[in-house]
Amino acid sequence: MHGTWNRTDIGELGRRLQRAHGEVWLHQVKGDPYADLLRGHAEDPRPAEERIRALGPLWRSTTGARVTADHRLAAELLGAGWLHRPLDEDEAHVPVDGAGLGGDAAHYERLRGYARDAVTPAAVHAVSERVVGALAADFDLVTDLAEAVPTDLLAATLGPAGADRRELARACTAAGVVLDGLLCPQRLDVTRRAAAAVDRLRELLAGPGAGPGAGPGSGPHEAAVLLATAGVRTAASLIAGSVLAVVDHPQEWSRVAEDPGHAALVVAEVLRHDPPVRIHPAVALADVELAGQHVRAGERVVVLVAAANRDPEAFDEPDRFVTGRPAGALVPALHHRVTLPFARAQAEAVLRALVAAGPRPRRSAGHLRSRRSPVTGHLLGCPLTTG
Repeated sequence: MHGTWNRTDIGELGRRLQRAHGEVWLHQVKGDPYADLLRGHAEDPRPAEERIRALGPLWRSTTGARVTADHRLAAELLGAGWLHRPLDEDEAHVPVDGAGLGGDAAHYERLRGYARDAVTPAAVHAVSERVVGALAADFDLVTDLAEAVPTDLLAATLGPAGADRRELARACTAAGVVLDGLLCPQRLDVTRRAAAAVDRLRELLAGPGAGPGAGPGSGPHEAAVLLATAGVRTAASLIAGSVLAVVDHPQEWSRVAEDPGHAALVVAEVLRHDPPVRIHPAVALADVELAGQHVRAGERVVVLVAAANRDPEAFDEPDRFVTGRPAGALVPALHHRVTLPFARAQAEAVLRALVAAGPRPRRSAGHLRSRRSPVTGHLLGCPLTTG
């Protein structure tokens, strides 16, 4: 359905978004904790997540979705053992297919190979070193570092040459709302900019100077589009969370300084403690029994990834940041098979580069988080200083 959004009447799109937002608001007013999460207004979503956990391993929201915060069930649902699909464009509030979010597991397994071949460890290291090396004593964690690294990396490995790199970065920023727009209706102007940015990214990443073999509709092209629309936002969130982990926990900074390999353990714990993708929706393709309940084909099933990763049945002291835990974090599936390895490699490289450059930054003011961002908890800004 690529292009459908450009042909949609603006007035009708506005009414559709407003109606969807109103429905979520009504469910939230009536006390539905999942609707509370979907609105994306709370600075801390954990109270709503814990309310859902208390309602059982698989709870049916008044929105119609089946929702779980249970680690055991979440692990099952994030695997390949049941028939499911991603949300389609009639169910989401963004151009799913154009953004590369509508494929199946086999499709993303193929794209993961293309992304791995194009975005090499050497490229990740070089871009991370360059961006960290250019930081001033006072810098913004989001705009100067967390967003700069993935957009520069994408431009260096898969993007067009020359001045178009700046346009690529702007388009990635505008398109980054697609992950949150899967579940949370955005404002009309934000949605229109995102749809236009998705279309522009598809053009840019298939044009002259783009990555090898990245012709329109090819595997390399689809991998590049997915990394631009969803991967950059995911990487920025994971980089920011990883940097704040060593900023707020000085002992972790010291451990990375002593052993750069410790950066991988920090990022692994960030994926559990503060994941870049907090909610993962899917739709059942066949009737299935889940946690003793009969789920019919076509029903939406939602994993609260962040809540499952804080399940006290699976993790001791789940709210504490502890590297080297014996149990690993659950991670979402489908398109995240491509975007999370992209994000994880950068977060580890940035931590190593930042610690090597020293000194340890500290917060110089409060952070600002985006509204209507229940999936990514998007950080808009966070001033840091080494002065």
